[in-house]
Amino acid sequence: MIRAIARVVRADAQAILLDVPGWPAHRPGQFAMLSLDPRGLRLDPLLPRPMAVFRAEGGRVEFRFRVVGRGTALLAALSAGDEVGVLGPLGNGFAAPEDATARPVLVGGGTGTASLYELAAQLGRRARVLLGGRTRDAILALADFEALPAELQVATEDGSSGRRGLVTDLLALEPGDRVFACGPTAMMDAVRQRAHADGVPCQVSLESQMACGFGICLGCAVPTDQGFRYVCTHGPVFDAERLDWKGLP
Repeated sequence: MIRAIARVVRADAQAILLDVPGWPAHRPGQFAMLSLDPRGLRLDPLLPRPMAVFRAEGGRVEFRFRVVGRGTALLAALSAGDEVGVLGPLGNGFAAPEDATARPVLVGGGTGTASLYELAAQLGRRARVLLGGRTRDAILALADFEALPAELQVATEDGSSGRRGLVTDLLALEPGDRVFACGPTAMMDAVRQRAHADGVPCQVSLESQMACGFGICLGCAVPTDQGFRYVCTHGPVFDAERLDWKGLP
């Protein structure tokens, strides 16, 4: 983990690419905390934003997002050379299957697709990737997934791309599959139920607001069969069977 002041390479309404000095190796599914006021000059906005690492190479780290509030709007408006505070990589990422015969099935919805890209790229042709959204444009980073050698299927609620319906409509599991999911809670719960019924292991990555990213603020607690655990340090990736889904936000 490092704390660094990064410089913006480029930014727009869906992505920000940063030059991060000393960025270490990380695992797919880990995240970083991004601060818009790294030198503490304005204290505005006060809190950093947790964001999944979309991909990283040679000290350049990319994050994908949707503009949903003031913080993400400010990120999207940054210019090349602007400074951003980066703390990361944080949390526990996905544990890719060691069994070469296991078929990884990746299921993503909403901004959750950002957490799955590096895993899909790492697994290559082994992976089956299922992505969904209300429309084609609502599927974050779809073009990047289309460029991978992985098998890709898409579902959109309006039928603008792939199958009309929900991404869970594409989910057909077989013995030996391993499921990895990130997206809205209801979607992940539906994936978890299908995996449980078919006896297939399932890992999910939770999205949560937090102030610190390393277990101090206690703002990202989630209920599990072992009591409350924190998305930032125990997650964001959890065994789906260990979570108390009725108590998740």
